Amino acid sequence: MIKDGMIDEIQELKLSGYSFPEARDELRRRHTKVPCEKTLRKYYNMDAAPDDSHAKVRKAHAFDEEPFRTEILCILEMNPGCYMSSVYDVLIEKFVESGQYEILPGNEQTLRNYIRHLRESGQIAAKEEHRRLYDVMPTPDPGKKAQIDFGQYDCGDGLVVHFICIVLWHSRLLGVYAQDHKFSSEESCRALHRFTVKCGGRVEELVIDQDSVFVTDEIYGEVFETKAFKDFLHEQDMRLWVCRKADPESKGCIENAVGFVKKRFFSARRFKSIDEVQRSLPA
Repeated sequence: MIKDGMIDEIQELKLSGYSFPEARDELRRRHTKVPCEKTLRKYYNMDAAPDDSHAKVRKAHAFDEEPFRTEILCILEMNPGCYMSSVYDVLIEKFVESGQYEILPGNEQTLRNYIRHLRESGQIAAKEEHRRLYDVMPTPDPGKKAQIDFGQYDCGDGLVVHFICIVLWHSRLLGVYAQDHKFSSEESCRALHRFTVKCGGRVEELVIDQDSVFVTDEIYGEVFETKAFKDFLHEQDMRLWVCRKADPESKGCIENAVGFVKKRFFSARRFKSIDEVQRSLPA
């Protein structure tokens, strides 16, 4: 696309008495990039530079006419998060398949450009972004909280390791216990007991995910623990904090702990048996 400034230069050279070949050569001397000869001749032969040299290039928005405009605005207002391809399909159903029009005035990309124009010009409201609000959680005192989660890692040759991660919130001390099958409630409680023995004391509160190992159900915020886990909490005098279901961002440091074990422990080691895994984990 030729720039307005160059069009003015062509007209100035013409008024100064330059022939077309002379004007062309002069422009090539002044600029490293010059339009083709056909374009130069077109503007040289004009009586004067046009007020808007790109008027023909800037085509009218194909969908900016009734009834398409009103229908598009209506769809976007009622469905602000819809896909543009879906809007195009609705227009085809309403206007083409119904027989009102033979074809739409533009293709799907034309519609995308038109909707972008509507948003940029403020004719429709921009999509609202509902972002989650975060806050800094203070580090609890020593012995206050521990968090638990489960992971698994495929070592190859048919060996799949299931492991439980237990993290102290204050010190970030990590305990990992592994076996070759999924943890049951009783096995999880035994791992927790081993961890408390290793630490030399019990924490006041356990933070867990809504895993079936610990929780049988949750109804209107009321959590129902498995019998073995409920008895363990009562015996150890521990409180319970249950994270939201299917919400990794509410699980805090434990999500990183599971990834840490997979990347830093398992990824560079080869194991043939679960005994090798258990011997390799820190006691």
